[in-house]
Amino acid sequence: MIYRYIAREASRYHFLPRVGLRTPSESRLYKSVKDLNYTYPINARFISIRPKISTQAKPEELNVQEVPYKALKPITPNDLYVSCTTFDKKGNITGVSQKYLKMDFLKQNFLFPRDLRKIDTSSVDVIPSIMIRPPTSILVNLLHIKAIIKKDSVMIFDTSTPSIAKKLGIFMYDLELKLKLPSDIPYEFKALESILISVMSYLESELYQHRRTCGRILTELEDQIDRKKLQDLLIKLKKLSSFYQKSILIKNVLEELLDNDEDLEGMYLTSIKSNVDDYQEIEMILESYYNQCDEIVQQAGSLLNDIKVTEEIINIILDTNRNSLMLFELKITVYTLGFTVATLLPAFYGMNLKNYIEESNWGFGMVVVISIIQGLIITFINFRKLKIVQKLTMGDSFRTNGMRSLGGHSRHSRDKWWYKLIYGSRNTKYHPPSLKDKDVIWRMINDDKPLK
Repeated sequence: MIYRYIAREASRYHFLPRVGLRTPSESRLYKSVKDLNYTYPINARFISIRPKISTQAKPEELNVQEVPYKALKPITPNDLYVSCTTFDKKGNITGVSQKYLKMDFLKQNFLFPRDLRKIDTSSVDVIPSIMIRPPTSILVNLLHIKAIIKKDSVMIFDTSTPSIAKKLGIFMYDLELKLKLPSDIPYEFKALESILISVMSYLESELYQHRRTCGRILTELEDQIDRKKLQDLLIKLKKLSSFYQKSILIKNVLEELLDNDEDLEGMYLTSIKSNVDDYQEIEMILESYYNQCDEIVQQAGSLLNDIKVTEEIINIILDTNRNSLMLFELKITVYTLGFTVATLLPAFYGMNLKNYIEESNWGFGMVVVISIIQGLIITFINFRKLKIVQKLTMGDSFRTNGMRSLGGHSRHSRDKWWYKLIYGSRNTKYHPPSLKDKDVIWRMINDDKPLK
């Protein structure tokens, strides 16, 4: 049990053991892989973040080809061949990046040509899926892992993407550890559980990155709204939405398997079950990772809601600032209008025509006082109307008194002859529907045939 826990935690945090350690063969803390000619510890105190070379081993003694999955390189896509790495029932690697003709590969594994799309080595993303091909194999396509699980072997298909190739190398190392551990569960369930552990580990790691980056941006936006931060938030939101959809698809795949008894029955490859409703062993495995994936989906959805709420609040703040600027512009316009009206009378007074005011001793003062009073009155009236516009009320008082004070016309004024002469008659008489019309409308609502 301790070995299982150590292997799971090592794969979860992407820890790699030190390569090339020379230890006594009689020690139980080490496990030798004779096919690869190297030893690695399975004790927690020998696990390190970076692989290091032992001081007892010379650099020239270490060969990268001895550990093929750590130096896994992307392959070139080929329309005629498929490339995969094969593990046997004991967890040993029997073939590294072996190429098979597609038609021969389909015949040997009893697959259909449409199944090649799920395990293709191209970099095109395909919807996650777990397809059952009883009684021979299980096809798995989850994130970066494309595999075929049989009752005595696992085939991991290579990729043409460098970043995914690095993830596959880590997964193959973890898969070998888990397949070599003694267990009572069937071989195919052990391989499927290893794949699900790797998938959930990467989902948790990616969710942690999203929560850290998005949380930092949201915290900064609470203090100050910056254009660059909003752009970063938009980019992170797109990535988070993609991650959310990806998590939902994986969750749906596990849910469909749990709801289909035929698929659960077909997943028993070692001991075939027939007409038995007890699939507790595989159901416990799938339900465990389904709940874990559901938790990831809920956390990602909560983070998406936080970002959307923040965007709405920011939009409200920006709209308020925009309205304040518009109000300031309207105030300037009102002052300008009052000043313009105030200068109207002095403009008349300054005309080169006889107005008999220039002979008066009080003419200049009267013109100045009247102009100021006229400008103040116009400014006061306009500010009063602007204040009424600022009141955002939904009651009838605003629709009646407010709109009437803004220049609206009452129903009484619309009935007058001069209003109809200027604006025309826009009143339409309402004819209530008859019983026949009501019956027709009711039948149309209920998707029935209307009466002829």
